[in-house]
Amino acid sequence: MDANAVKRHYWVRSFLLAGFTVLLAELIWSGSLSQYLAPRLHMLSYVTLGVFCLLTIASIRQAVIGPTAYECDCEDAHKLPRNRWISIVVYSLFALPLLMGFVMPDKILGSSLAEKRGVTLLTGESHWVKKVTVAAPLSEEGAGGESGSGRLPESSGTGQKANAAAITGEAGDASSSRQEVEVVPIDSNSSGTNSIESKNTDTGHASGNTTATDEELRALFNPEQFGGFYTDLAVKMYKQPVILLDDKLFLDGLTTMDLFSKEFAGKEVQTMGFVYREAGFSPEQFVVARFSVSCCTADATVFGILVEVPEASKWKTDSWVQVRGKLELRKVNEYDMLVLKASKVEKVEAPKDPYVYYNFETAPSP
Repeated sequence: MDANAVKRHYWVRSFLLAGFTVLLAELIWSGSLSQYLAPRLHMLSYVTLGVFCLLTIASIRQAVIGPTAYECDCEDAHKLPRNRWISIVVYSLFALPLLMGFVMPDKILGSSLAEKRGVTLLTGESHWVKKVTVAAPLSEEGAGGESGSGRLPESSGTGQKANAAAITGEAGDASSSRQEVEVVPIDSNSSGTNSIESKNTDTGHASGNTTATDEELRALFNPEQFGGFYTDLAVKMYKQPVILLDDKLFLDGLTTMDLFSKEFAGKEVQTMGFVYREAGFSPEQFVVARFSVSCCTADATVFGILVEVPEASKWKTDSWVQVRGKLELRKVNEYDMLVLKASKVEKVEAPKDPYVYYNFETAPSP
């Protein structure tokens, strides 16, 4: 191969390597890397950046002062492309994603992907939302503190149509639905004999009581059932006048409330996320949701809390809101479903890192 042709190949490769180096450096420097990778993998990105720098330098050196002929009889094993069109196709496979990385803006995941993957609430399924709505319509009488949870599966196809039909069913079906769905009222000022399991009644503390000792609270949350981590975290959360589900606590906090849904009935919660709706939700309902990333956004899953508030329809889908209210416990199909009866909803800006992660760290001393 002509010496100039060899050098052209190495110059093209050098520019491609330099482009990937600059792109990765820009993502790291601007903080946008968190929109693609979980923080625990950022160190590997730093190593990759170092490797890119070395490869770029080596390729430029080869293009400037490197030999243009093989010193061994092995050219056929790793020869450069000799056809111009083949070269264009091969290098375009690298140039196209590089160009897209520079031209296309960073965008956080939202409702369009959540609808395809499904949203995990705290227990249950999306069509249970209809039963929750019929059994406990949004009113002053139903605004007491309770908690519950549900599973929101994929929102496409026949399943979504069935859910929509169920949620928008005629009011005449309300009486039969009430027989199927049991709503468990929670009185935060009572002893909890009708709403808390027997282990709670034995301690003499209702879900809204925050004056219990640490020993009594640990007995309430039964460390032998779910392990010390969630027990410690439950005690810490339970003692807070308002449970703040921030970015660090969001996933572990939801898991804790799922494990101890009856115990957290009536507790006040404040959290932040994007607004998600599924076809068939009532005008008073939306989900405040967050994406959880284990490694990268390709494996992202969605977690959230079902919110009920009279003016819910004024909050646009995918807008970011901060919600505060009391947890309500609904019993649906023998499962406890947590619903957040919001008392305050405010529009906020999306955080710089919009995703949340499991910590699995030792819970701070309550």
